Amino acid sequence: MTFFREVPPIVKTYTNVETIQLPKPRFRRQIYVEDAIITRRSIRDFKDEELSLEDLSTILYLSFGVTAWEEGVYGYRRFPLRAFPSAGALQPVEVYVLSFKVKDLEQGLYHYNPIKHELELLKRGNFSREIIDIALGQEYAGLVPVTLILTIYWARTRWKYGDRGFRYALLDAGFAGENVYLACKALGLGTVAIGAFYDDELCKFLNIDCRDEIPVLIFPIGKPL
Repeated sequence: MTFFREVPPIVKTYTNVETIQLPKPRFRRQIYVEDAIITRRSIRDFKDEELSLEDLSTILYLSFGVTAWEEGVYGYRRFPLRAFPSAGALQPVEVYVLSFKVKDLEQGLYHYNPIKHELELLKRGNFSREIIDIALGQEYAGLVPVTLILTIYWARTRWKYGDRGFRYALLDAGFAGENVYLACKALGLGTVAIGAFYDDELCKFLNIDCRDEIPVLIFPIGKPL
């Protein structure tokens, strides 16, 4: 396992990959936060409709994006603060995006870079069957316009908190996951948190080590029936 002696990189980035700059998020303000909280429910039945890239951008920003900056934190000149609360502001949650039917976005697996608010293309293709099989046959995992996969790169949290950092990283993922629910509700969309999947198979699919970085949640997103 990785043990950082100095401040770990605060975001995971991929080099030498194609990147897609996301459009600016659009805040419709059609629902009050108290209504979103009260009416939010897990959705497992979705319409066969595409998702706009703008809606995907808005969900990613409201759930995981950089919402403010601070100076001098952990020696950084400018340190990002994210949409979800995080132990020590170390932000271990990483987000992967499976695009199936997003307008103006090629099908494939992407990684979300919150600093640049862009997607890093990891591999092209329609991986709906793969994610359904990984999610123990839960069809809605792949029969949607887009699916988010959350991991915790808990080596980042371990640097400050030791083994207890694993617990904190899981809490961070829960905070971020609730943001996904509320952002979807505000946009008239639906989602459900999937926690049942084959760990080793999902790690292999994402090309992560399942030690320092561990998958924790899958969120299919679409228009409710």
